Amino acid sequence: MRKLFLFVFMLAFANVMKAQNRDVKLPEAPKQTSYIDYERENSGIWYAIDVEGGSSVMMHNNMQYVNLAVTSGYRFNEFLRIGAGIGCRYYVHNGQVRDTENDFGVPIFANARGNFFSAYDREGVPFWSLNVGGITKEGFFASPTIGYSFGSIRNNFQIGISYTITSFKNCEKTNVAYSYFGLKLGYEF
Repeated sequence: MRKLFLFVFMLAFANVMKAQNRDVKLPEAPKQTSYIDYERENSGIWYAIDVEGGSSVMMHNNMQYVNLAVTSGYRFNEFLRIGAGIGCRYYVHNGQVRDTENDFGVPIFANARGNFFSAYDREGVPFWSLNVGGITKEGFFASPTIGYSFGSIRNNFQIGISYTITSFKNCEKTNVAYSYFGLKLGYEF
């Protein structure tokens, strides 16, 4: 019995010693190109989709609008993004104000936007945006926006208050400037 016990003990000891003397193969670095997490990148291409609704702020003959815009450009950092955009604007009650029965306009614009504060340590930050361009068959328009952006650094939802001034011919065939206040909802990625 002692010999059997000694034999099992020696076999187990030899097995343990052999386990200590083996070559361990560590994982190798992948041979593919390195992964880039664009979510964390500070610069690069960006896109935005905005929906806006508003009303003019004149004493009489107010006109409402709904606007959908797509913007794309280059992100220098989180404080400055520059791009261009195109949209579709639908006017409500425009027959009493504009010199056209067409309810639609196509805004084409340049856009500059950015954050007031860094979004690296915050869930949300205030932002600014400025659209300057023209609306087909109307004329010049400019629209600054101040709002709040929440989400991650590159993917975020935005809500803002915009002021828009645009020029067009009114029913008396004279060029007028019209002012609007609007609420803008958007997603930027």
